[in-house]
Amino acid sequence: MKKGWRNNYNDKLSWFEVLGKDLKFYIKDLIKRFKNNGRLPVIVTYPDFPSKRTTIFKIADQLNFRITNKLVADARVFLFFEDQTHSVLPTTFASLSNRILNDKVLDISKKKVDHVHLEVFGYNTIIDPTTFNGKAVRKSDKNALHDGEVIDCPIESSDPNSVYQIVIDNSFDAHHVVDFRVPVIAGEIPLCYKKFKEYKVRFTNDVSSSTLHSPKEIFSDTELTMISDFANKFELDFGELDVLRHGDGKIYIIDVNKTPYGPPFGLALEDKEKAVSMLTASFKKNFL
Repeated sequence: MKKGWRNNYNDKLSWFEVLGKDLKFYIKDLIKRFKNNGRLPVIVTYPDFPSKRTTIFKIADQLNFRITNKLVADARVFLFFEDQTHSVLPTTFASLSNRILNDKVLDISKKKVDHVHLEVFGYNTIIDPTTFNGKAVRKSDKNALHDGEVIDCPIESSDPNSVYQIVIDNSFDAHHVVDFRVPVIAGEIPLCYKKFKEYKVRFTNDVSSSTLHSPKEIFSDTELTMISDFANKFELDFGELDVLRHGDGKIYIIDVNKTPYGPPFGLALEDKEKAVSMLTASFKKNFL
């Protein structure tokens, strides 16, 4: 990682690009300081510096906070921010006395998600492909690869780097499926999105359109309690969950996102602005 003056950046960037980014963020932070009457509160995301498309970046902008992956001692919020399926908590955190959000979220593999789901909901998705009869979904256990495929079971042997799950019927119409993206902030669910995808790309991140909803428009009170219980059991302080509803009515949490991007593609501009405002209000209430 290249160490800049304001932030640390990807090693792939040239020093010229690092300087340019630092200058851009310095000017942006000056404007934020002016809007905050001379103050510049800080949110630290460590070790990664977030993309401008991430939710936390947009929340920091709306709050007029500086966001950095430098360990600024007097930061208002520290967020463990690393886009990896399996993580190790940085040793540098040991010197901090502050609360660190998501510091217990070190494994977001599909196997871990399924295990916690079974504990909370009493049912799960993973099957043994060598004994199961019928259609199943094979996908990598790593997060965000979007490589799911439907296979016929039983098979002779399973891949230890893959998971095998039931096929969840989340069809919306003859051509589309619908996924639910559920932000969770300290156990609170401020809003939900519906993400519509064409059948042929159902296991990818290619979204045709999205809509913004109140959580109670999509889930029952019991389901919302169980989703919050899942997030608490997972020790997810700040993140988003991917949830599917099967044809039999049951809901399944299939992914945990600890470095979420959002609002999702295809959402109306007015709803994007509304969503960021709602997420910011929840973040401010729970963490500031």
